[in-house]
Amino acid sequence: MLGLSQLPNPDEVLRKAGLSHQVYDQVLTDPHVMSKVIDRRAGLLRREWQVKAGGDAAGDLKAVALCEQAVADLEEHEEHPLENSLGILQEAALRGHRALEVVWRRTGNSWLPEFLRDIPNRRLIHTGVQWRLLTIDAPSHGIDLPQRKVLLATHMASTDNPYGEALLSRCYWPYLFKHNGLKWWVTLAEKYGLPWIIAMLGGQTEEAQRRELLSKLVAMAVDPVTVLPKGAEVDFKLIEGVSPDVHDRLIRISNAEISKVLVGQTLSTEMDGSSGSRAAAETHSGLRDEIVEADGKLVARVMNRLFAWITELNLGPTVAPPKFVWIEEYEPPREWSQIAARAIRALPGKVPLRWAYDKFGIGEEYREDQDMVPPLVGGGAGAGADFARDDGAFTPEQQALEALAEKSAGAAGQILAENEKKLLAVVENASSYEEAMERLLDVYPELATEDLEDLLARTLTAATLYGRYTADEETAEEDHDADA
Repeated sequence: MLGLSQLPNPDEVLRKAGLSHQVYDQVLTDPHVMSKVIDRRAGLLRREWQVKAGGDAAGDLKAVALCEQAVADLEEHEEHPLENSLGILQEAALRGHRALEVVWRRTGNSWLPEFLRDIPNRRLIHTGVQWRLLTIDAPSHGIDLPQRKVLLATHMASTDNPYGEALLSRCYWPYLFKHNGLKWWVTLAEKYGLPWIIAMLGGQTEEAQRRELLSKLVAMAVDPVTVLPKGAEVDFKLIEGVSPDVHDRLIRISNAEISKVLVGQTLSTEMDGSSGSRAAAETHSGLRDEIVEADGKLVARVMNRLFAWITELNLGPTVAPPKFVWIEEYEPPREWSQIAARAIRALPGKVPLRWAYDKFGIGEEYREDQDMVPPLVGGGAGAGADFARDDGAFTPEQQALEALAEKSAGAAGQILAENEKKLLAVVENASSYEEAMERLLDVYPELATEDLEDLLARTLTAATLYGRYTADEETAEEDHDADA
């Protein structure tokens, strides 16, 4: 009857090994597996999220307030904090599917979730048509999932496999081979890692004497002190030609396969100096970030279902529910930031604002801010001098150096003006970025730099001499005050 009431899990690994999903708990006892699971979970939970309105109507904004209150209450729950619930939903990728029970409570005039409780996978079955929940009263066939009561997350589920693809299932064979290899590795180390103790008794000896000597040699493996009969010779020999590297490689290969399954890479977490590079490690680490982002989409999809229930219960089906949105942590590539800065200087007024925002990594949430960093007055090197100056706080000597810097910066700007015109003309006449870069390289030797070099040399010389002069003056004044 049970076979007619539920669809068996069609997982190929479990079916061929004759196992159930409970073997996943066994796989999780492996330290390497658990470290990768923690790495993946930490990658998700370190990210921040926000509740984003589904529309601009008053009801939509009220739904946001309700869901924000619900999230805040769930975060503060002691036994079932929201952080743990999000981690359980992420486990759907590891086990194929995971579920949470929503426990509701009345808060004022609103229905909000009090906490989200884990539902073990052993209580969930699929009939091939729908999910059912096993209970005490229905331990075989189960019951229909109660309305607005069970949040279910599945990973790569399909019609053929509604239970979802479990990553821990793909870790089973590497886990099994690794632990069997580890057991034999320990046996090999015990057998061949220590020297063999060989004793020889001269003449004819009784069996009892040989056994007594053997027991004393066995004791020497732990205690280096022993008493041997007269005439006994003891020798220590190492067994050559036996290498435990085969077991070491087996364990390393198994760990590498587990890492590929769980975090999509091995190099950034298992680099031992024998191979790889920093660039390759960064590439692999980026792959892990993409997997964590996919986990975030899985979790957000389930949380959006919870937000829809909150909205429907309290405001009705016509109000647009808010969305659970992960805040992107985008770091722009340094080279793109430099290219954007050059483009803005070379093509003033011709660079699209949205393109510049994207290349500098300025998120959507900051683009409408009214408080902006003011532009530097004057631009170029002169702006740096203005930024460094603090009127009223400089001594006369410092102010003289600041004046020298501003004067030199202004002169340098005039010298570079002609070069800037040449560069700008090259960029404007180029039909593509690649062509502009090639022409800039061609025109670079033609740029006039002699006057700029001379100006910099004279400025540095003047500043050095003036600094020495003021230092000598201060030393002379200090000596005079000491004599007085």
